[in-house]
Amino acid sequence: MKTRYLELKILLIISLFLLLTSLADAVSIGISPGRVRFDNVLKGGYSERIVKISTGSDEEVLASYRISGGIKNWVRFDPNSTTFTLTKNNPYLLKIIIEPPSDLQVGNYSGNIEFVTEALGGVSGRAGALIKTAVILTANLEVTGTEIIKCRAGGFSFNDAEIGFPLEYSYTVINDGNVRLSPTITLDVWDQLQENLVLTREIKGEEVLPTTEKRIIGTLQNTLNEDQYWLNMKANECKTGTMLTFSIVEKGAIADNGDLIEIRNKPWALTSETVQITAKFQNSGKRSVTAKFKGAIRLEDKIVRLIETEEVIVPSGETSDFDIFFIPEIPGRYTLTGRVVYNKKLTFEKGSVLNVNPAPEVIAVKRFQFLPLFLYLIIIITILFILRVIIKEKIKEKRKEKRKK
Repeated sequence: MKTRYLELKILLIISLFLLLTSLADAVSIGISPGRVRFDNVLKGGYSERIVKISTGSDEEVLASYRISGGIKNWVRFDPNSTTFTLTKNNPYLLKIIIEPPSDLQVGNYSGNIEFVTEALGGVSGRAGALIKTAVILTANLEVTGTEIIKCRAGGFSFNDAEIGFPLEYSYTVINDGNVRLSPTITLDVWDQLQENLVLTREIKGEEVLPTTEKRIIGTLQNTLNEDQYWLNMKANECKTGTMLTFSIVEKGAIADNGDLIEIRNKPWALTSETVQITAKFQNSGKRSVTAKFKGAIRLEDKIVRLIETEEVIVPSGETSDFDIFFIPEIPGRYTLTGRVVYNKKLTFEKGSVLNVNPAPEVIAVKRFQFLPLFLYLIIIITILFILRVIIKEKIKEKRKEKRKK
């Protein structure tokens, strides 16, 4: 009798273990690189690094992070949100920015950033429990009092232009030092035979923060006649330059062309949720254009918000995203329509739809699928049956002991 009782007890433990493991999942999470170093950062300076957080799950995973240690108060993040979602095919890129105070002592400091999985299926969660997994990123900061001026420049470009239209140029600067730089650009323009210098300019560029890369676009007044020209373009502080050629053509010879490729947003949202809407514009013309998005968000044909973004310069052949952030307050079917205005021209109108549901007071858990629910019921019934048998066996044993007495 005792052997049978022991067997039932073991069976009960196994059943409970199967129930718990069937209700719980462990999701892997990884980070690359596993350690970040901010070397030779000035007091009151700036430095940034980008890390990639990944997972092995095909389903959307909700994760969060928190920072601790000596550098905690000097770090900020981009995007500036402590929770995020990721999948196997869509890892999360996080920019870590550190700005030590100007009165900080020279030396080495460190801290940890812990990344933790919170739920499967994004914000909505999933049936069953999630075994939380975590990974810790170590961050080291070296604060110095020595200024380092170092940069690289490349991607020099100078566009053809119509008579009387501005001359457009662009280049990329990578700041490898620890001080803010505004590299001076020298432009020397020669005639077609490269015999006469017809134009020379020195232009102070835009500020580039330490450890960052920036594409700089600029214009200058065009007083040149119709012809071919040669240009020597140099970034002085970066000690880099190149020789280019461009042409000045008659008015109307260069046509501006652009397309509003799409307006993109998530199809479903909740009230009071911040929704990102992206309008993608492509400059298919031969020169840079200034462009902005203009549109309207409607609910049941009633305008709830007019949209007009800031103007940006879009180089020839490139695309630009106009991001709009919208917080719906009322449930319903919203529509966003609009155009891109570029160099006084208009694209065709495009649109998108956003369906908004009322936000529940408590985040709902996804419904069980039929098969898992069926298995859970079988396990629970088995446990109840075993408990019932054990109780009966105990009652029988007590009765036998009473009879013996």
